[in-house]
Amino acid sequence: MISFFKSIKNKSYIFSRFISVSIKPLMLFVSLALGYKEFGTVIAMVFLVSSVNMMLCSVPIFREFFINFDNKSTLKKKYFKNKYKSQIVTLFLISIILIIPINQFFENSIEIFICSLLIFSVDKIYDEIQRVLILKKDFNAWSTITNFKNIILIIFLLNPIININIMYLGVTYFLINFFKYYAYINLSFNLKIKKEIKRFSFSIWKNKKIYIMNYFLLFYTIGDKVVIGKNFKEDLTEYIFLSYILSVPLLFILFFYISKYRAEFVNNLISFKDVIFSKKFNYLLISTFFLASVIVLFYYNLSFSKFSLASIILLLLIHFIKAYSLILDEIVYWKSYYKDFLFFEFLFFISFTIVILLTSYLDLTLDIFLPMLLILFFVKFIFKMIIFINKS
Repeated sequence: MISFFKSIKNKSYIFSRFISVSIKPLMLFVSLALGYKEFGTVIAMVFLVSSVNMMLCSVPIFREFFINFDNKSTLKKKYFKNKYKSQIVTLFLISIILIIPINQFFENSIEIFICSLLIFSVDKIYDEIQRVLILKKDFNAWSTITNFKNIILIIFLLNPIININIMYLGVTYFLINFFKYYAYINLSFNLKIKKEIKRFSFSIWKNKKIYIMNYFLLFYTIGDKVVIGKNFKEDLTEYIFLSYILSVPLLFILFFYISKYRAEFVNNLISFKDVIFSKKFNYLLISTFFLASVIVLFYYNLSFSKFSLASIILLLLIHFIKAYSLILDEIVYWKSYYKDFLFFEFLFFISFTIVILLTSYLDLTLDIFLPMLLILFFVKFIFKMIIFINKS
């Protein structure tokens, strides 16, 4: 990681990643520190609704296009490019509809719904553009739109400061970013919707097993926040803030370890044992968790946290387990026998659902929910590790 930081060509990439990681927790910290309780809850809920919809719409439709990106056949390359574009538009239209039941699930107001819709639209458009830019290794262009999108989020702080309606700020945020992305948007909208949806559905069905695995792994990363948003709304701002901070080590592992050795993971050249005993991985893991812990303890000592020290320690342990699970999931994802884990992931999903129902109907407190979550994640990791060892 140190050599990566020293490289001049990586400076813009590193800065953009820093901005991406820091802006949202910074906004939530400002809300907590200055007592913007209502705004903090609203903006945290907007982030949550947008994230849930991004999770549901994270269908890896780009796979075939990326695989054929350097194809020498011009016709074949053009076919997959046009297919990718039509699937993007189809998925985007479907995802816009999906945000309605998600907002209703959390019992949100019309203001939160509109802002969630606008922020999600920006994130989804950005997501597709940035994938292609990174594939092309155009990191300067990627850094420009990434920094722009994230820094513009700060305009939402005008809502509590000078009392501007948050919907107007949402519209402004969307328009500013849309005009910035317009140069990259080169889509043909002469689509036959029924035909495209049918074709899209067939593609989903054809690749259903890898898509289902993808959804299970994504739910694993966001499921706890769904419970908090539904049952502990008054704690949502602080919970998401702490989760952002404690997720930094996971992001560093993703950016500076998994991404660096992506080819080795894809070709099954790295075993879980190789990672566990890797000095690079352990230095990265220990240093980032130490930094995250210092930031969280500093925040806790500011005396406006409603979370107990025990709850914060439980959250830290949960994210520590997630860090190792991230590596294990990456290895399993690229194995030919990944399908054998589908039933296991389904059982975990059912277990998680039972925990959610128990928390809701028994009116459990956050101090009871977090130990249950820690035990669930720990048991999942141990059993998945046993299955993985047996398969290997």
